[in-house]
Amino acid sequence: MATLDPAATAPPAGGGAAVPAATVVDGLTPPVARQSTPRELMVRKLIDIVVLPAARISAHERALTGDVLLQVVDKVEEPLRVEIARRLARVAEAPPALVRLLLLDEPSVAKPIIQHSDHLPEALLIECARQGSTAHRELIARRINLTTSIADALVEFNEPEVARLLLRREEFTLSPHAIDILVSRSTHDKEIQALLLRRKEIEPAHGFMMFWWVDAQRRRRILTRFALDRGIIQDALQDLYPRVFRQPNGDPFVKELLAMLDRRHRPRGVNGEAVSMDVVRKTLQASLQYPSQEVIHAVGMVAGVSRELAARVMRDPGGEPFAVMCKSLGISRDDFFSLVRNYGEWREPKQAEGLLAVFDMMARDFSRAVLRYWDWDGNPRIAAITRLLGIE
Repeated sequence: MATLDPAATAPPAGGGAAVPAATVVDGLTPPVARQSTPRELMVRKLIDIVVLPAARISAHERALTGDVLLQVVDKVEEPLRVEIARRLARVAEAPPALVRLLLLDEPSVAKPIIQHSDHLPEALLIECARQGSTAHRELIARRINLTTSIADALVEFNEPEVARLLLRREEFTLSPHAIDILVSRSTHDKEIQALLLRRKEIEPAHGFMMFWWVDAQRRRRILTRFALDRGIIQDALQDLYPRVFRQPNGDPFVKELLAMLDRRHRPRGVNGEAVSMDVVRKTLQASLQYPSQEVIHAVGMVAGVSRELAARVMRDPGGEPFAVMCKSLGISRDDFFSLVRNYGEWREPKQAEGLLAVFDMMARDFSRAVLRYWDWDGNPRIAAITRLLGIE
């Protein structure tokens, strides 16, 4: 049973009825509600002014009130700052400096403004993306209204979850630089790879770069999606070939690009002489059996690619780049299957048949274009992605 403190029921001095000092239940005195401090009262009165409609307050008066709030808002507790943010989110004329202060506050304070304010200037969101935390950037990535510039600011940080949130959104376009960054960060993230390959901004250069680190299924998807015919470009530039290659002082830059676009590759030996398909076949067979430096160099010569690319093709564990190279060289279907089935590391029937399907799905000119893309270090976009990958 609860016991009462005699002092609690003692009569007041001078007589009269006893007045309880406090209501006591089970011996516990209920807590007294905390009164707002003068600082909190000031903040609430000031925010009442800031949110007044334009008919009740001038822009200058609102700005003055906002300037006073700037000095005191960060000196009150977080729940009150969240309350202020909720009220400001509905005000189109909210003072920008005050909004900025709340945006760069704790994520719980910034959240109401990021999610519910329809009048946030793009510049403030970009500043919040660059100066805020990962939680701020995730909130911005979920915001209904996003622009290319805001997305670019979010992509600057290597945060996979933010990247996934952006890639799932289709109502805005990612800039070419943002796509380059995301492609370079997709090397070990299968979900980002899948999301990227669904984006309309992805172009052949991106797909053929990603080809090296995606799985077999996505490699086939890349070859299907980015299939191209160089015929229209070749026809347009056809008259330049004799003018450039028959002159001793032909422009080397133009020569390089014309060679990249050449309609058919003619396998050449060490001294530049044309070689037969029998030599090409034996060279490829030797590279599968004895991939020495000399043999890899010979593969590069007959394929018309750098030794670095030839080595990369031969080292690839999936075998799809080898199928692309063989198709570009004009190897017959039966010879290709014989090579991978009898000499390659892909001898298991299922894997060999899968490579044969890759071989069959490409036109020869397209396979040559893919090979050229892989060896096109001078292309500014490919060079940019290579730098982002940290590869020299």
